[in-house]
Amino acid sequence: MFAAAGFREAAARRAAAAIVEADLQGKSSHGVLQATAYLDRVIAGSISSTEQIEIVTDGGATVVADARGMLGHLAAEQAMTIAIERAKQLGVATVAMRNGFHFGVAGRYALMAARQGCVGIVMCNTRPTMPAPGAAERLVGTNPFAIALPTAEEPAIVFDMATSAGSVGKVRQALAAGKPIPDGWATDSEGTPTTDAALALKGFLLPVGGAKGFGLSMVIDLLCGLLASGGWGPTLGEMRGDLSKPYNGSSLFIALDIAHFRPLPEFLAEAQAGAERVRNAKRAPGIDRLYTPGERPWIAQKSETVSVEGQVIEALNAMADRLGVPHLE
Repeated sequence: MFAAAGFREAAARRAAAAIVEADLQGKSSHGVLQATAYLDRVIAGSISSTEQIEIVTDGGATVVADARGMLGHLAAEQAMTIAIERAKQLGVATVAMRNGFHFGVAGRYALMAARQGCVGIVMCNTRPTMPAPGAAERLVGTNPFAIALPTAEEPAIVFDMATSAGSVGKVRQALAAGKPIPDGWATDSEGTPTTDAALALKGFLLPVGGAKGFGLSMVIDLLCGLLASGGWGPTLGEMRGDLSKPYNGSSLFIALDIAHFRPLPEFLAEAQAGAERVRNAKRAPGIDRLYTPGERPWIAQKSETVSVEGQVIEALNAMADRLGVPHLE
């Protein structure tokens, strides 16, 4: 479908691989559930089939880039690649990127750095969906944040979180499945707590950890938007709003080359020890196994099995028909 929508074959395959990878990891809220939303924007013209981000300013260890409305996964891969290459030369590098779009799982790009002997840090802003404590107005998005540390053995330690109690994608996933969302995730438009996914999407998502989650989301929003001279807060577009208008997202990609701080093998060994300390810790009654951040998705990906809701299949088939390509049976 991405090829039929105007992407070159190689770029289409990279996009598809990134999307399916989210499903393989059990993060279906960022997987094929989102594909038709991306393609709707490609067709409407607010996502470009261009494959190269533009470097606006280059300070060596600091780069400001313009995604030029590219598909988020392709732009994010390039931004982190630049950060890793610069970090290898200079020790630390940051790419601030504007005019971006939803790029799926933030941890995916942080892990790119970890696989190159770096610590990877990734964050981005999204349209406001959450109020401040005591407010009745959407002020900040679910702004995700990810850090990846390499270890001597796989899996790496990958901490990846949205600053909301539950992501918009997971709420949409619950809606598609006809299931309720957990208590504490959202309120309706009047501020009344709800487990109804449809009401939640019309109301407010809630920050994880109350004021702490709101504060973290706010600084991510401002860091990304202000450093990139890009969108933040009310200037961000909606993924399912006016499809002809750019999303205008901003993001940060940071790489720290470990070898510039200390010998890499020593770091890897100690990071491995830290991971094993958690996995081998004393377990509470009824708990069979303890996991480090990122370990569950790493295990899930090995199954090579993806579960997709019926409504998502129907939407994918409708888009396939629209683009004139064979659809799923």
